[in-house]
Order: sequence, then structure tokens, then C-alpha cells
Amino acid sequence: MTNIPVNNSKNRDREDFSFANINLLGKCNVDCFFCLGKDIKEELACHNQLNDYFLDWKNFYSFLNMCKENNIKKIYVTGQNTDSLCYKYLNELIDYLHEQGFMVGLRTNGYLAHKKMIEINKCDCSVGYSIHSLSPITSKMILDRSDIPDWETIIPNTKNCRVSIVVNRCNSSEFWNLLQYISKFDNVKYIQIRRISTDTRLEYLSPDIVEYEKLYTDVSKIFPVKEKLWGDAEVYEIYGKDVVFWRTVKTSINSINYFTDGTLSDMYFVVEGYLKNKNK
Repeated sequence: MTNIPVNNSKNRDREDFSFANINLLGKCNVDCFFCLGKDIKEELACHNQLNDYFLDWKNFYSFLNMCKENNIKKIYVTGQNTDSLCYKYLNELIDYLHEQGFMVGLRTNGYLAHKKMIEINKCDCSVGYSIHSLSPITSKMILDRSDIPDWETIIPNTKNCRVSIVVNRCNSSEFWNLLQYISKFDNVKYIQIRRISTDTRLEYLSPDIVEYEKLYTDVSKIFPVKEKLWGDAEVYEIYGKDVVFWRTVKTSINSINYFTDGTLSDMYFVVEGYLKNKNK
């Protein structure tokens, strides 16, 4: 048994808003066991806007106005329980957001990247790829898919990207090999090492948080901190790349969150913000 404590308290000392998220709701093409959407699975199960035109989304105009009022320039299309590339009108959405004066980024698992490279390379903010394993066996345990996206062609053909690794009980032993593999791509701006976040499943996901903290401890003993970002996030230079250790609940960065069922939240914490605002 490890003696590493699990501290899941939230940093509520937030900075000014610096970006906004469009959190798509619908069926995903993977099934990550740590998906934050599973914290409120029953609340989200009845919602699916993946085939709905974005101008028909409830409160979408209010969301854009809220971004403008808060001088937010960057909007990221992501998924609360799905993947951004699953959205039917993604190409049109990116164009529309650009027309409204916003910069646009994506966060994706990359499984549809080959089909959506036009949309991906329209983004003028970073495209964040999640890469949790290169092993079919480990991938099956994490994502319930054993096939691996063709990163050898996807990443070099992406103009502006960074990569996230969510450290967990399944992939922690593969971390160094995975990090070395990702670092070979010149156009990966930086690599984000994310700690699992949860509001409702802490007992189940505590072993994964412990794996993250063990890895962080090992890294901090070997490498000097290059800089600190947003309060808690520490940057290390490893294999020639900036590697950012990111505890979502601890950082001070701030965002507005829009969910495609019409829920609009001015809270960085997505689950808490959704539950607080879902019926408004």
C-alpha cells in the first residue's frame, strides 16, 4: 500500500477568464474509464447534439455574447462525454466561430483525425491530442479500443498541436516510453501530463490519482522545474520538450463552459458548473 495521500480539494482562487469550452454531448467513439462525463452519466445520458446544427443549440448566442463581454478570444471545441471530431457540423462551426472573431482549437482522441484533417488544420489555437498508450492491450483497458490512431501520419500533418497523457493505473509503467515517442515529433508544442479529475467517483479513481502523484514525485526528483504556470502546473524539460504536470483541480486558470444541451456555466469546474446551471 502506498502512503501518498489523495488531495482532491479544488483551488477556487481563479484568474480572469482566458478561454471558453464548447462541451459536446453525445455518444463517443471510445469509452475511457476515467471520462469526466461518467461523473454525471445519468444526467447526460438523455442528451445528444452531435447531429444538431450549432445555431439551433439552446443558449448558443448567449454563450458567444458572454465570451465577447469577457474579452475571451479562444474557444476550444471538446466533449464532455464524446469527442469533438464526432460532431457532424464541425467544419461549419469552426468557420462560424472565426467569422465571429474567435480563435478556435480542438481537443480530441484522434480516432477520426484522418477524416477531419481539413477541420483540424483550420484551427488557429492548438489541437490537443490525447495519447494514453501505444499498446493495444493497454488501450483496450483504458479506452475499450485496441486499435491505435496512426500518429506517425496524424501528428506531422497537424499544423498546431500539443499532446495530453492522462496518467492512470493502466499506463503508468509505459510513461517514459510514451513520452519519448511523442517527443520525437517536432511540431508537438508541449506535452501535458494530466491527473484524473472527478467530483463523484473519488473512491474508484483514487488509485489513478496515486499513480500520477508517484510519477510526479519521481520526475521532480530528477529534473529541475523550468517554470510554473497557472499556480500549480510545473514545467520540466524532458527529451527536449516542455512537459507540463497538470492537476486540473489545483491550477488557477479559468474558463467559461458551454454544454450543447444549453447549459451555460461561468465555472472552470465542469461537472460542478453543469450541475449548478443545468436547468437555467
